[in-house]
Formats: sequence, C-alpha cells, structure tokens
Amino acid sequence: MRFLVLFALIAAVAAPAGAQTTAGMAAMQYYVGTWACVAAGEPDSNSTATYAIENGVMRDSVVIPAQGKMTAPYQLTIVTTFDPKNGRYVQTSLDNQATWAVSFAEPFTGNTEEWVNNATFDGKLGRVELVRTDRNAFDIIGYSTISQAKPDYKVSCHRA
Repeated sequence: MRFLVLFALIAAVAAPAGAQTTAGMAAMQYYVGTWACVAAGEPDSNSTATYAIENGVMRDSVVIPAQGKMTAPYQLTIVTTFDPKNGRYVQTSLDNQATWAVSFAEPFTGNTEEWVNNATFDGKLGRVELVRTDRNAFDIIGYSTISQAKPDYKVSCHRA
C-alpha cells in the first residue's frame, strides 16, 4: 500500500543528468517513453510509467498490475505543463482510488528537482525529490511533509 501512496504523491518529472539548460516543456523530452520502476524494500512493487508530450502538456500514465497483496491493479494519471507567467512547472495527478494532488516545481538546473504539493485530497502536503542518476535512470524520494528530513520511500526508475 505504501507503494500506491508513493505514486499518488509523485510529481514525476525528470530531466537529463547534469545541468539542465532547456526551458519549459522542451526540458521534459528526456522523459518521453516508457520506464520500469521498483520501490526500494518492497518485494512486489513493479510498475510501468509511460510519458508523452503533446501541445505543451506532458501526460504520464503509471500502471501497477495487481501483485503481492494487491487485489486490483492501480492506475495513476499525471499531467504536467510549464506556467511561464509564474515561472514554474505545474502538475495534477489523479488515480483510480480518488487520490489527487496539485504540485509545483521551480525550474531546475542540476540533477535534483523538488516538487511541493499545493493541494491534496486529504489536505496533507508533502514533497518529492527526483534525482537524475544518468540519462536512463532516476530516483524518486518522497517525504510526507514539506519540512521532513528523513524520506518515507524511494523508487528507482530505468528506461524500459
């Protein structure tokens, strides 16, 4: 279940390793395609994330087939765009369990980006860090509160 909550809090936007110099949604081209993700410490946690960009909007579909103790598959849709007026990325997410969130991230220049929840289905605001480890892999590190220092989970994703 912790793995499902992970994807409900995800702000799944990553960029190539190293400094990012491309602005707006062009910076998200790195993500286009399919990724295989596994949660650390969760033996049954395989998922697939598929990204596509069209007309300045990136859509991400995360699918976790029923596995382990899960009795049904999990589906999450994430939509991301760049807000040039406010100079930040904006993202909404909604899953098949009626979990939703709205998150923001400032433009990033290194290999780490930080997404902060602005609104969530339960009013609990957390944050997610994405660390690009190379051109074909990134880690998602989640915190249940904005100021928390110790992460609640870590997920590693690799190009499929």
